[in-house]
This record gives sequence, structure tokens and C-alpha cells, in this order.
Amino acid sequence: MRRSFLVMLVLVIAVFFVAQSASAQFKIPKFPKPKPQPTPADTTQPAPTSDSESAQPQPETRTTASAAAPRGGGPYAVRPAAPMTTPQFLPETLEIQVQHWDYYWKIPNDNHNTSWAPRMGFSVLYGGSTKLRLKADYFMPDGSLWFSEPLEQRGFSEENGSPVGVFSQDDSNRDKKTIVTGGLFGFKITNIRDNSTVFQGKFKIVRYKPKYSDARYKNEVDYYVDYDWKLPIAFADLDWGRDNATPTIRMWFKGDLKTDSLEARLFHDGQQIATTDDGGGVGGGERYYADKRGDDESLFWHEFTFSWPKRAEFIVTEDLRRFTIYKNTMFINQMPGEYVVKVYYNGEQVRETRFAIGNNGTYADNGIGKQSNLTTNKIILPVKVMGTVDKWNPVNAKAMGFYGNPMNGLTP
Repeated sequence: MRRSFLVMLVLVIAVFFVAQSASAQFKIPKFPKPKPQPTPADTTQPAPTSDSESAQPQPETRTTASAAAPRGGGPYAVRPAAPMTTPQFLPETLEIQVQHWDYYWKIPNDNHNTSWAPRMGFSVLYGGSTKLRLKADYFMPDGSLWFSEPLEQRGFSEENGSPVGVFSQDDSNRDKKTIVTGGLFGFKITNIRDNSTVFQGKFKIVRYKPKYSDARYKNEVDYYVDYDWKLPIAFADLDWGRDNATPTIRMWFKGDLKTDSLEARLFHDGQQIATTDDGGGVGGGERYYADKRGDDESLFWHEFTFSWPKRAEFIVTEDLRRFTIYKNTMFINQMPGEYVVKVYYNGEQVRETRFAIGNNGTYADNGIGKQSNLTTNKIILPVKVMGTVDKWNPVNAKAMGFYGNPMNGLTP
């Protein structure tokens, strides 16, 4: 019995040492604990406090029947550089306005005989360092030369595409050039460095008796440039940023319209994708008053701009996708096809136009500018004027065209 006990004890001790030896050779390795990884959909993170704070570069998909923009990659919009040698005249910026005097220099003792002379201003794209030398010639209705004046460059030339302003100079003797008649007057802009014609056209001056003027003085009148021809014309423009460019549509209206009463809706493939009432904006542009007193609201011409920032943008760099503020934005320059813009005033449709996006990441050229010899860097759009908000003359507008240069493809 004792012998059996000793044998069993020896066997137990042997098994113990064998087990210890095996555990020393096959220890389980210890791995570091995995670090938690952030997820793009983590909604517990604090929201960014500014546009500069970025989120994961995965924009939210919008529910729309239109073809969606790619989730990454180009094409991207590229801002063209300003020409370094020959300035690019921007005809849509040309403004001819009336300067009034409460007397007529040929009748110095009569202070109730209003006279006028024109003043001019426009913009060019130019990146060169050489100062611009331009002049304007004005012609009477019979075609004879009225007077000439040098034009003055204001502002510095920039290579980034910012325009340079050109204006009539201040002239203390300008009142000696005034007249007291209306009619159709001609003008020509010349680059005097090479004597080339930059632009030429006509403007219509209307002479009329303001409703609040003194009836006792028949020659106490006002004059204005008839700008009805602007109404059936729009421009597709871009407001450039570093990573984005905001598509902007420019249109003209007649009358004292209220900005808050306007709404512009953007459609793609027949479906509305944006409205200025939600994430967009209506802005004011140039404003022309028919008379110096500004009393007759029916004789106001007002440019409005329509855009949909944070809803419809042109993407310039891939970094734009990383900003949280653009997570619901459609990058329409990556969505080729036709777009329709419908403008409403107090719920009534008053304008309609359309533009196209090409496969190259920018507006498609409809050829109207080239066919009409207009050098603008924007796309000229035909506009359908609708409703009753504007009191204008479509026949005169068509006849005058763009300062007397009717454009192909535009029918009021």
C-alpha cells in the first residue's frame, strides 16, 4: 500500500514539471488595446463654429431626380487670368448717364433752362502695368462730332481677373458742352495707343417735363437715357473665392421694385434644386434714375443679382468638400446639362432664362457674345420678360439692342 502511494507521488511530481516547462515555451502574447477611430457619421462631436473648420470630406447626398455631382475629383472651375497686353472691354459694364445743369450756357441769365451732357464709365480686364490711354467721341443725331474727352483709369491692374474702372474725367468746362435737346446720339471709344476702336454705339436721350416741376417754366425739364433694351438681357457670372465660385445671374428690371419681394428658383432636369428663399440671396446692382430728382418711380432701371450660395456652387478645389457648411451643396459645374432660372415677384413669375453647364466644368458658351462682337467674360442669356411688373417698350428695346447693336439670339 505504501509502495503504491510512493509511485503515484512520483508521477504527480513529473507531470507538474512537464506542465511548467510547456507554459514557459508557449506564453500568450499581450497586444496593445486598439484606439477608438472617429467615424464620419459621429453626431456626438461638437459642431464647427466657422467655415474654416472642416469635417470629413463626404458631402451629404441630396434627394433629387437630377444627376448628382461626383463625390470626388474634377472637373474644377478655373478662373481665367486677366490679359497682360490688350485690355478686355466689358460692354455690360458700360454706363452712359446724364449730367444736368440748371442753366444753359448760351442763355446765361435764364436759370429755368435745363441743359445736359453725357458722362461715361465702364470696366476692363487688364493685368498689364502700362497705363491705359482711352478716349470717347460723342456725335450729334445728324452724325456730326459733338465733342471728345479723355477717359481716366481708376484703380490698379491686377492679374487675378479683377476689373479696372475707366471713367469720364472731371472737367470744370463741361457745362460749355451742354445742349437742350434729346434724340439718338452716337459715341465711340478709342484706344489712342494704336487708334483702334474699342466699342461704338448709340444711346437714346428722352427730354421730358417732370411731374413735380414748375409748370410756369416750360424749359425746366429733365433728360434720361432710355435703358429699356436691358430688360431682355441677362448675364451668367461667377463670384470667385479660393475654393469655390458662386454662379450669379444678373438681370435688369424697370420700376421701384423691392428686393425682399423677389425670389429666383433654379431648376435642373426639370426639378427645382435651389431657391433664393432658402440658402440663396437677391442682391442689388446698378441703379439708374431717369430724372435728377428721383421722383418718378416708373422711370427707374435696377439691376438685381440672383445666387444660391451654399446650395449651388462651382467647385474650384477639392478642399471645398471638406467644409461642413458645404455638406448640402450641389457642385453644379460637375453636373452638365441645362439649367432654368425662374424669377418671381410677390409670387408672380416675371422672368425666365436658361444656361448650360458643359463637360469642362464651367458655363457652356451659347455663342451670342461672339456673334455680336461683344468681348464680355460672362455668358449673355436671352430673357423672357413676363407679367405686369415692368412698364416698358419691347419694340424700342429690340430696335436699340445693346447700345444700338442688336444681338443675335435675343428676342424680347
